[in-house]
Amino acid sequence: MGLFQWSNSEHDIMNTEEISKKIEISWKAAEIYHSKGSVSVPQIIEATEYTATEIYQLFPNKKAILEFFYPSMIFQYQAMVDDIEDFDTYSVSEKFSNFILTTFDMLDDFDVLAQDTFTKYILQERHHSEFFKEVKQLFKEFLTSDGNISVSAGLFMKDYFYGILSAKYIWLIKFWLEDKSEGKDRTTALADKFTAFLEEAIYNKTIDKGFDLIKYMVSLTDFNNPFNKAEDFFSDLFSSKKEKETDHE
Repeated sequence: MGLFQWSNSEHDIMNTEEISKKIEISWKAAEIYHSKGSVSVPQIIEATEYTATEIYQLFPNKKAILEFFYPSMIFQYQAMVDDIEDFDTYSVSEKFSNFILTTFDMLDDFDVLAQDTFTKYILQERHHSEFFKEVKQLFKEFLTSDGNISVSAGLFMKDYFYGILSAKYIWLIKFWLEDKSEGKDRTTALADKFTAFLEEAIYNKTIDKGFDLIKYMVSLTDFNNPFNKAEDFFSDLFSSKKEKETDHE
């Protein structure tokens, strides 16, 4: 499975090669851990045919190899997205649902590793983990590239907003790990409700229309008598209503 596309500078090409090696090593380590319940560097060397020197040039220790499995899921997901021709036309809920369910499938393939390491490597590290940072960047790309987001919602889409979404996603993984329902249906339902709510919240144009109304009313205002036109607008509105009520009487 290929990686997402980087720019073509020599520095970025080197990064791509390095990341590809790190993904290969970390996923092989995850496979061994999943089948045996543990993993050692000699086992990784035997499975990947990388030398100990090559591995330690990329990772300081075995813990770092296993930790990298989590951000590597994001890199792998981005590669998948590159192969979806119409992904840019997906709605926010479709993009988030696709990402959440795809990463759940990845974790399910290595559930022994996830059960043993997710809390201490990711959950306890909070926003310091590389996984959190990669998820946050991906969510930012999802939202800033969507042309249907309301202007008012866009005002709140700052760095902290993407961080909150990433934290909720990480909590959702924890919920998934602990979910004992058949097929983890409770987690799937929760993810569906979360993504639907997110889309409704950021696509809703009600506040935008309120701003448009205020802006138009300001344009009608006689600044020599600032409330003149506004008063006329509302007085006409309610007087018309009152006249209709009188007619019915």
